[in-house]
Amino acid sequence: MARDYTALITSEHRKAPRFVATVQASTGALAATADATRTIPAAFDVETAAGAQLDIIGLWVGQSRLIPNVLLLQFFGFADNPAALPFGEESNPSGGGRWYEEGEDYTATTVLGDPEFRTLILARIARNMSKGTTQELLSALSFIFGGVLVALDDPGDMTISVAIGRYLTLIERAIIVNLDILPRPAGVRISRRLMFDSSRYFGFEGQANALSFGEEGLPNVGGLLAEEF
Repeated sequence: MARDYTALITSEHRKAPRFVATVQASTGALAATADATRTIPAAFDVETAAGAQLDIIGLWVGQSRLIPNVLLLQFFGFADNPAALPFGEESNPSGGGRWYEEGEDYTATTVLGDPEFRTLILARIARNMSKGTTQELLSALSFIFGGVLVALDDPGDMTISVAIGRYLTLIERAIIVNLDILPRPAGVRISRRLMFDSSRYFGFEGQANALSFGEEGLPNVGGLLAEEF
């Protein structure tokens, strides 16, 4: 909040209107500038920044909002394609996916919205700073995906499997797979990428929120298996 420096004028000058106006004019702009400067850290906090501020953070860390040829187009397809759509309905022409035509592009360039761009920026920051230790990778993955439960499996053969404790959007999955943005040591390949509901997943004794197998006929009992993407 701007400070009123005229309150500091001594009593012998306080009744001189031109002197008071001079002090007000010379200090008011500086105080307003100081107030505006104090808002800058919050405006450029990666967790809360939006729009143009997020674009500037992207420039700082080396990540553009424009992602070429990554987003899969939603044609009719099968379950192993995360972007595939089922058959449509005769009475609802807007449902389902259309057939792919030979030679047609199946990916599109996209300008990311703020939520997906923020995730990508966090991944770029983590990758820029990563030293590759297991604990650091776990911390980096949690940082990227908003503090969710994450898991990492290292079988010792220069590959790792990564599990993220929330379901990812189609755009997030396309970015992770096609841009290869998740941090890891040099020469190590990510062999499996999984996502799961961290509030209700199948797991083992001693794991936080882990549930046992469900029961037939009771779909809300037991934990859910992780989904590969």
